[in-house]
Amino acid sequence: DTVVRWAAAKGVGRITNRLPRDFGDQVLESLLDRCFTFRETDKAWHGGCLALAELTRRGLLLPDRLSTVVPLVCQALHFEQVCGNHAVGQHVRDAACYVCWAFARAYAPEVLEPHVPQIASALIQVAVFDREINCRRAAAAAVQEHVGRQG
Repeated sequence: DTVVRWAAAKGVGRITNRLPRDFGDQVLESLLDRCFTFRETDKAWHGGCLALAELTRRGLLLPDRLSTVVPLVCQALHFEQVCGNHAVGQHVRDAACYVCWAFARAYAPEVLEPHVPQIASALIQVAVFDREINCRRAAAAAVQEHVGRQG
């Protein structure tokens, strides 16, 4: 499942890269509408985060969309769904850390500055309190990237 979602996210990034800017923004709008609602499953959130990270990494997530995207990514950093007697969401939180890491690499400090308090707060909470070690490590790596690149 993860391999398929990862390949799909890369494909979305490649296709969006070849589209005119307005059409690329429509792809992002569709992604936000379809993957990041409370009625969607963990798989949709995971795929959406991977696609957002790929779009960000390729410079296709325009800075004026950050005010819409950052709150969704912060929700994904705390994502958890109870299924029977266990909870799922570790892969969503890990992918959300990847999005935050991509933010640090893709944007200049002055572009990301208004969103840094929200991102930093969510990442530090995950780095310190998440029960899954890989999520704590991913969040710590994203924090380190932000400190190194954003100051």
